[in-house]
Amino acid sequence: MARMPSSPRLRRNLATTGLPAHLELGGARVSLPLERLFDDLPAVVFFVKDRAGRYVAVNSTLARRCGVADKAALIGKRPSDVFPAALAARYERQDQRVLTTGKAVLDQLELHLYPDRRRGWCLTNKYPVPDQTTGEICAVIGISRDVEDSAHGAAARGMPGLIRALEVIQARIDQPPSMEELAEVCGLTLANFSRLVRRVFQLTPSRLAMKARIDEALHQLTTTGQSLAEIALNTGFCDQSAFTRHFRRMTGLPPGAFRMLSLPGTSQG
Repeated sequence: MARMPSSPRLRRNLATTGLPAHLELGGARVSLPLERLFDDLPAVVFFVKDRAGRYVAVNSTLARRCGVADKAALIGKRPSDVFPAALAARYERQDQRVLTTGKAVLDQLELHLYPDRRRGWCLTNKYPVPDQTTGEICAVIGISRDVEDSAHGAAARGMPGLIRALEVIQARIDQPPSMEELAEVCGLTLANFSRLVRRVFQLTPSRLAMKARIDEALHQLTTTGQSLAEIALNTGFCDQSAFTRHFRRMTGLPPGAFRMLSLPGTSQG
């Protein structure tokens, strides 16, 4: 069982219905309403899970995206109770890795599917929570931040060069541009282009470009009857095998399984 040193300055106590946190300030013990704070962040999912993988604290954003009216409806449930089986298995493997190694999972790009059949991309961080007495890892705490990678988002930041690069990526989904080409479109060196993309989107340029291709594949899987081989070529992959490998690495599902999930009447839970 993984162990890690506890902090003498910040003591955390996990409860079954919330997450009080306490901070020693000049001799006073101050309670920090962390769960309430995360309720005010609509583009951030917040959660705490115990060693059995059950939610012990969540924010309102996660509750809404899981299609429940109240956060209490998620307490005691596991990801497999609320997410598609293949995605839930991926989330639970991550949790177990954090629990057994005591090491955080950082900036994991993930596809999330919701009960109303919307989908969205998030960057997920998960951290081990130690028991303050024994040092044993007793829980996983994490957040998932929505990824904004549209030209509209770049425009809002006043970055016309980045807008042009995003437009080139979208226009050449079937013939992906090199990172050097995209940097040239922005009028930047490759190193400066990479730093800009990381700062704006929290993604590397190659992950940003691959995400655009997978997004188009998701669209074609749900709106067309084209074969997987055809979609592979449409999205710039040399063959169906390469497409399946990259799709599964990005989403946690093979493309055929995602298409089945997207069919009307198919359960998302």
